[in-house]
Amino acid sequence: MTGDTSKEPDEVKTTQTSVYVEQSDQSTRKIRWLSPVPITIGVLLLLLLLVFAWLILRPGASDQAVEAIVEVEVAPTQRLEVREYVEAGGTLNALPGREASFSAATAGKVTRVLVQVGQHVSAGQVLAELDRSVLAAQVRQAQAALQQARFTAAQARAVSGTPSQTVAADQVRQAEATLQTARSNQRLAQNNLIRQQRLFERGIAPRKDVDDAQNQITVTTEAAHQAESALAAARVNAARGVGEARTQASVTAGGVEAAQAALDVARAELSRAAIRSPIAGTVTKRSVNDGEAVDPATPAFEVIDAASLDVIANVPAGYLGRLKPGDLAVVRIESLPDKEFSGGVVQVAPSVDPQTNTVAVRVRLPNPTGELKAGIFATARIAVEIHQNALVVPQEALVIAGDETFVFVPQGEKVEKRKITVGIREDGHVEILEGLKDSERVVTTGAFGLGDGTKIKIVQGEPSQK
Repeated sequence: MTGDTSKEPDEVKTTQTSVYVEQSDQSTRKIRWLSPVPITIGVLLLLLLLVFAWLILRPGASDQAVEAIVEVEVAPTQRLEVREYVEAGGTLNALPGREASFSAATAGKVTRVLVQVGQHVSAGQVLAELDRSVLAAQVRQAQAALQQARFTAAQARAVSGTPSQTVAADQVRQAEATLQTARSNQRLAQNNLIRQQRLFERGIAPRKDVDDAQNQITVTTEAAHQAESALAAARVNAARGVGEARTQASVTAGGVEAAQAALDVARAELSRAAIRSPIAGTVTKRSVNDGEAVDPATPAFEVIDAASLDVIANVPAGYLGRLKPGDLAVVRIESLPDKEFSGGVVQVAPSVDPQTNTVAVRVRLPNPTGELKAGIFATARIAVEIHQNALVVPQEALVIAGDETFVFVPQGEKVEKRKITVGIREDGHVEILEGLKDSERVVTTGAFGLGDGTKIKIVQGEPSQK
């Protein structure tokens, strides 16, 4: 036991020493194994940097890194008709003389309205009838007077020798009555002429009514003159108490003529007991009903011939010298935004409105189906210049830089930047005046950002369509 105990410390020391040495050896081995790693990583990074620098700095590497291929779409040049337009707004109106607002020729009460709004009528057609009772009575009275005058004339022709005083007095009274009727008819005709002239000046009555009224003046004036002559002759015969049958026949014949004229006037007034359309067209307004009173000064109907309509457009004064009758026009209607109507200029005002600095232009539109309505707002595009067979390219092909305009023209695998001069622009196409030729193509999609000589790849090249 004692001997074993004496060895323990030494063995322990030896063991401890061995462990230390092993640990020291292991530590040393670890250090020796780990030390080369950072060096290897550094060497690799350095090699990578050298390779990268060589790739960049080798001849041609810079050009290959910058140069790129741009995908573009192209379109060929075309030959088309292009037009330069001026645009102006206005309203649709009936043609001059194709619109009438009118009433009865005389005052009266409407007994029956014969048409409705929207109905087509012909010139002279009766639209409404008036009460005819008073005028019919005047016709019957004039007919009776004519019969009496004819009877008197027949008696005068049958009488021979000197007539009695009684007969002479009767002749005077008859002649006075005839003269009174003739003068009454004359005044009525004069009043009617004044009324028709006023209505014509206001655009309500047609010229024909004025002419008819003037003819009535002539007829009634002549009848009055004849009645005056007949009365004068009757008085002479009555004063003298004598007369020959021939003279009496002449006097009474004048009375017959005067009575006939009075009857003609009465019948003419009866025929006016109706409202007639002065033109053919469509009824657009009606302001009377059965049983209502009408006045010649208040329009009862409006009729418009809408087979063609005019747009009265106010164009800027600068276009006055470029506009002329016959210029083509395209019109859009506010209420029909998806449609276009073709027409032409028929009139250009000779002067400029100083307040608006515009010139009035009348554009005529055919309207065979009646689709267009008077009073609707419209916009007219008038062609002030037309170029036939113009060289054009799509609008999107243009590249604008300051005051200059360019296009890019494919040349093999690259594009050429081409300066151009443009003309009329219309519907997505631009007229090329200088810089391009027939059969050349231009870059459309992808043009912005290109430079002269840029490499391209054409991905689409369908011809553009107008």
